[in-house]
Amino acid sequence: MVSIRPAEESDEASIYNLITSLMGFLPDRKSLHDVFARNLCDNNVLYYVAESEGCVIGFASLHIELLLRHAGLGGEIQELIVHETFRSKGVGAQLVSRLEQEAEKRGCVSIEVTTRKAWVETQRFYEQMGFARTHINFTKKTYKSL
Repeated sequence: MVSIRPAEESDEASIYNLITSLMGFLPDRKSLHDVFARNLCDNNVLYYVAESEGCVIGFASLHIELLLRHAGLGGEIQELIVHETFRSKGVGAQLVSRLEQEAEKRGCVSIEVTTRKAWVETQRFYEQMGFARTHINFTKKTYKSL
C-alpha cells in the first residue's frame, strides 16, 4: 500500500536519489540541502512524498504565490518524481491529487505544471490528470551550470 504524507527533513536523501535518477546527473548536495531545508519552512512550498513499506518511492512539490494575471493564488507543480519501478501504478496520480487538494484548501485559482518536450509519456500523464496544454514555456540559463 502507498501512503502520501508531507515530506520531512529525514526524507532528503531519498528525494536527492529520486531527483538524481530522473535528471541523470548529481545535483550539488549542499545546494540541494540548503534549498530543501529552506522550502520545508516556507508555508507557500508544499513537499509531499509517496511511501511504500517504509521507503520513499515518490516526491512532489507545489509552490503557491499571488499572481496578478489570476488576481489570486496560483500553484505550480515544480517537481513530480516516481521511482521507475512504481511508475504507471497510480503513485503519480495520488501525489497530484494531494497537491490539488491542498491547492483548493488554500484558495488557488489554478495549478500549472511544466515538463520537458521530450517527455511525451509525462505529458500524456498530465493530460490524463486533467491538465490542458495552454502555454509555451521558454527557459534561459542565467546562472552557472551544475
